[in-house]
Amino acid sequence: MNRRIGALIACIGLVFLVARGSSAPFPQDKLPAPVANTFKTMFPNGEIQQLDAEEEDGVMVYDFEFKAGDRQKEADIAGDGTMMESTLVITAKDIPPAAMKSIQKVANGAKLGRMEWLETFYKTKEGKLVKLSKSEIHYATEMWRGEKMGEVFVTPTGKVTEKPEWKTVPKPPASGAVGTTGK
Repeated sequence: MNRRIGALIACIGLVFLVARGSSAPFPQDKLPAPVANTFKTMFPNGEIQQLDAEEEDGVMVYDFEFKAGDRQKEADIAGDGTMMESTLVITAKDIPPAAMKSIQKVANGAKLGRMEWLETFYKTKEGKLVKLSKSEIHYATEMWRGEKMGEVFVTPTGKVTEKPEWKTVPKPPASGAVGTTGK
């Protein structure tokens, strides 16, 4: 009986999560088979460190943060098993000069933190997955100004596609400071 109550509470929590459209931790053993299969196929040596689930524009998306060998990675996989986006944590030297120049300009003296290379294959629109005509590459960088954090996204040529929205957070994680101060 306790198991049924626990399952009911978990289901109610997931329904609440989907209704709110926000990300929340998700148990690995509850992954839909297509999602688990895609992850295992794409990242056979991936060690999941964090798993969240959220509804994005009507599509359930599972966000994996994991380690593969000595590399930190992320992946977004839709509920039907479609690989939407793959991310690799990188360092400043891995970012093309034009992209880094734009990042530093937007930072305007803010401390640069975690940096990522992202490749997007699908986006969500009106409850469906939309395949991009060709994958999109972006570089994302966390920026810190005291207790405020923002994130900028740029193309390899330096075009800013998403400016930071500065939000107050406790403090930058020590492991996230992989960049340099932008000026």
